[in-house]
Amino acid sequence: MHLCAIAYEAGLDRVGMLMSYGVLLMREGAFEKAKEVFLRVHYKQGLSKEDRFDLRNNYAVCLWKLGKLDEAIATIKRAAQDNKTTLVYTTLGLFLILKGEETGDFTEAVAFNNEAYDYDDEDAAILDNIGYLHMVMAERAKAAGEAEKAHAERKLAYDYYTRAHKLKPRQVTTLYYLAKMLEEDGQKERAREFIDAALQGSFSSICPVSREDAENLRDKIEGKGRG
Repeated sequence: MHLCAIAYEAGLDRVGMLMSYGVLLMREGAFEKAKEVFLRVHYKQGLSKEDRFDLRNNYAVCLWKLGKLDEAIATIKRAAQDNKTTLVYTTLGLFLILKGEETGDFTEAVAFNNEAYDYDDEDAAILDNIGYLHMVMAERAKAAGEAEKAHAERKLAYDYYTRAHKLKPRQVTTLYYLAKMLEEDGQKERAREFIDAALQGSFSSICPVSREDAENLRDKIEGKGRG
């Protein structure tokens, strides 16, 4: 990390190295510095189409973590115009769900995540996103007093999370949300198994679920609570 920082301050100008440094900074949680690095890439002349695509994907995640969801969505939509990869589907899919949580309108999130499912119905990250989509729609329906709809959406969420878990048993977000749902259903032992498995995994700063989230859920399952 120190060598990268020294090289950067000395005028590091190679696109690949700058991009790697920016990603490393994000993983360390240094999002403002990462933004600065990505902007250095952005203003370079003669970027290849591939480099521009990678930049937009990385910069979108950086903007999201800086609390600029609308800008993040606009940025990755530009990447999607060039190529819709699994990374684009999973990243934009998540962003649109988060936007739906803000507005209460999940129309675009549903349409795009359905498209992602058509693209690859055996990708664990895509299935995880769809599980999350149905979970938040279930919570929205429950809050609106639509019990039947909430139950149906929640069942779909659990089904998609279960499929994602079978494909990628160590995926942290899937383990966390399965544990959360099981805890809500009173299945403490099973919930404990899933959250313990999640806590054995890696939580980077760009993961939608933090280690603190998982630890708080573990305490809730144990009946300890925090704060």
